[in-house]
Amino acid sequence: MTSDELDHAIRSAASLVPARVTQARARELLESIVTTDRRAGFAPTAPRARRGLKIGSVATALVAGGAVIVGLVAGGPAYASWTPDPGPVSAAEARGIVVRCVPAQEIGVARIVVGETRGDYAYVNAVTPSGSRTCFRDHNGDVTESSILTVLTSTAQLGATGVELYAWSQLRTNEGYIRLMAGHLGSQITDVDITVRAENGTSSRTAHATVRDGYFAAWYPEGRDEASSNITTLALRLTDGSTVSNLSARQLYEHPKLD
Repeated sequence: MTSDELDHAIRSAASLVPARVTQARARELLESIVTTDRRAGFAPTAPRARRGLKIGSVATALVAGGAVIVGLVAGGPAYASWTPDPGPVSAAEARGIVVRCVPAQEIGVARIVVGETRGDYAYVNAVTPSGSRTCFRDHNGDVTESSILTVLTSTAQLGATGVELYAWSQLRTNEGYIRLMAGHLGSQITDVDITVRAENGTSSRTAHATVRDGYFAAWYPEGRDEASSNITTLALRLTDGSTVSNLSARQLYEHPKLD
């Protein structure tokens, strides 16, 4: 079986029998598939399956494991233009990315909730009737979907200070690995900072997320070998100037923080 035939078989199985992902044996099989990189032979550590989890682009998306970042101390040529501070993405540019990322039958109903640019790259999170889709545009113009589809927590449930991390996938490009993060925020949260620390405490990096209309998103380079050791936390800033710090990304990914 060729790689294209394998991809087609996996996608067909996932879309036709979504209820199976709730069964223990199916989850084990699913995790073994999405955590296997055919190109590198590396399988990052995966967390416990999130409620309502379905897998979209399994050929390119890896289930999120421990938080990771490449070169916490020194960068290098890979992702050299990445910055911790995001820039805006125009509505036309974001729509162009979504058209190349979201399945044709959902393009017309896809709602772009947040997007950003960092250096030569763009990242967009769209919500469709089937859930969340994250779309990454590489420096060379390639667009890749890394999708985690789930039943999103409602704004009413999040209240003023709740937060849901519904996407935290790892993606490989021709420059290495990156982490794609997206989520939903309570009405009083204005800013989100994501800090990644090496387990031994020798280095760390903070990325400032893009926040728009109750949603947030950020992406950052990651090294594949730190997947089980680095520690990622979120800090939230509220409208009254107060902050909520040291929220574990791993725990938020498994269960949202409700107000």
